Amino acid sequence: MNVAVFSGAARVAVHAAVAEPVTAARSASGAIELRDVSVSFGKGERQVDALQRVSLTIEPGTFVAVLGPSGCGKSTLLNVIAGFERPARGSLWVDAEPVTEPSPERPVVFQQHSLFPWMTALDNVAFGLRMSRAPDATERARHYLGLVGLSAFAQHYPGQLSGGMQQRVGLARALAVQPKILLMDEPFGALDAQTRALMQEQLLKLWEEWRPTVVFVTHDIDEAIFLADRVVVLGVQPNSVRGSFRVEVPRPRSAGARLDAAYQGLYQSLFALIREESSKTFTVGAVP
Repeated sequence: MNVAVFSGAARVAVHAAVAEPVTAARSASGAIELRDVSVSFGKGERQVDALQRVSLTIEPGTFVAVLGPSGCGKSTLLNVIAGFERPARGSLWVDAEPVTEPSPERPVVFQQHSLFPWMTALDNVAFGLRMSRAPDATERARHYLGLVGLSAFAQHYPGQLSGGMQQRVGLARALAVQPKILLMDEPFGALDAQTRALMQEQLLKLWEEWRPTVVFVTHDIDEAIFLADRVVVLGVQPNSVRGSFRVEVPRPRSAGARLDAAYQGLYQSLFALIREESSKTFTVGAVP
């Protein structure tokens, strides 16, 4: 299938590798390539094709959002990149090396936090670093808590934090291992609108400083455009890539970016395509 390119308008890994400080210049690593990837669940008449012959190249240091209706395989795609799911067909490559298992270089931040409830915020962030015997684990954890604005809550337990704070601790934990690839599966989906907007802005500030490759799954068209360099749309029947849209809205972005003509034009294009794909789910069985 031809893919159109449009220009326009804690499963978090805990065996963390110790790395040198990350800078924006380290964008030479983190390239992702999916080659003809298919994933199926079940057998025989009950087989469901979660992904069908997906080919996708993501350049290092870029922010890519993955959009699509429920059941199109967005989370499955993320699980393949994370190494949690093995393709039935095709292959995944990161920096020209085949991927066959999870890695601390590809942590995942989920919609529901995966914090350890018996650990403080500081200890949650430091956990992976300590597992790798990093000598400066506590100080690095304290540094990353500060970057997400939670220095004052270092000794609080997850149950004492709001949903937004819990997600910020999860984000700090993922960033603390200094990954070259950060995977995010609707991490702000359960937050209220104002907290979600603040988290989006915070994420962009952190990404613009270090530039890891980010693959961000979302149902929200506005969120995808605001955050990403490129928006990839998955469709249903077949569950494959329907389009790849460049986001030609200048960075750095603020709430005012939504008034940009390119932003609004792209929103309309994505809305029409997502609506077309979503309508299929009313008559066709979909993948969770």
